[in-house]
Amino acid sequence: MKTRFIVTLCLAGLGFLPSVWAQKNVRLQGNVSGLGSAMIYLKKTDNSNSRPVVVDSVRAADGRFSFSRSIPEIDFYNVVAAGLPGQVQFIWDGDLTLEGTRDLFRESEIKGSPLTDSWLKFQNEVDRPYRDVLMDLYNERQRSSSDTAIASRVAREEKRLKQEQIQKVAQQIRENPDSQLSLYLLNWYWPQLPKAEARAMYDKLNSSLKNHSLAKRLQNQLHK
Repeated sequence: MKTRFIVTLCLAGLGFLPSVWAQKNVRLQGNVSGLGSAMIYLKKTDNSNSRPVVVDSVRAADGRFSFSRSIPEIDFYNVVAAGLPGQVQFIWDGDLTLEGTRDLFRESEIKGSPLTDSWLKFQNEVDRPYRDVLMDLYNERQRSSSDTAIASRVAREEKRLKQEQIQKVAQQIRENPDSQLSLYLLNWYWPQLPKAEARAMYDKLNSSLKNHSLAKRLQNQLHK
């Protein structure tokens, strides 16, 4: 199961944010065959400024490593192995395990996270098909760069697909106001929505979600 971060759409029936999370001790245990004693870095995005930061690091022992932290809220994190391309992205919502191989590190599987499972389901079922179609269109346009008819058709189809995508995003946010993934979706997609519409979606999110650091930053952006 791939865990690369890709902005995704949201379907109904996702995991919900606990109404009370508070400070919670969580653990991530990793087992990556062939990894040896590489340095492993735990990173996350600072929600106040969107900058990635290293929050911890550890040296693997025969491919095994562990991170234990007391986190104030559920959020996205990622694991990077020194010398290897890519990263493993996940939502840290409990005690988790990471399993994979050195050669396919970026495709390592995260187990024990309902929210990560839901996010990956979106990625595989909704976001990737849109992305694949758009890539085919871009390739067609590039192969026929001098054909204005093809360029016009690709532009129309690109616009249609993006409008269809944002409509599905908006629908899922409205239908799942208790889902933390709705908060992430709104944060990612609100610039593509009328600001008043995005603000109305934010206002209807569950009140517990609005205590999240990402929600506070989003609120400031939507109410400027």
